[in-house]
Amino acid sequence: MNDNEIQSLLDGELIPDSLSYDEKQTLEQYQLLIAKLEEEPREGLSYSFASKVKARLQAQINRKRDIRFYCAVFILLILGFAAFYGLLIWVNANAGNEFVGTLSKYKWAIISGAFLFVGILYLDQKLVKEKMLNR
Repeated sequence: MNDNEIQSLLDGELIPDSLSYDEKQTLEQYQLLIAKLEEEPREGLSYSFASKVKARLQAQINRKRDIRFYCAVFILLILGFAAFYGLLIWVNANAGNEFVGTLSKYKWAIISGAFLFVGILYLDQKLVKEKMLNR
């Protein structure tokens, strides 16, 4: 039995001559579905629905903008170190080598600081998202 036949049976255009048990079940399921779809919802949207959606979208936009800003700051910081190193090499090659030596001496502190910075940003964004979902 295809959709057109089922619709004709529901509309009363066809008379159910000999329907199998499965076809009767399918017909009853369609009748229940149509009855449920014709019912009006019990509750409408809350009065603050639009403002909540707008606030959630604005928070999502703000989070994306913040992430872009943090990435830009991180990249500018790396480029600043590279420019500073280039300037030191240009002025005094020995000072540039000392700068690289100092960076390699404290490399674990620098790497830990970078991971800590990224971790704090991640947790901040996660907490903001959870706060927005709990509203």
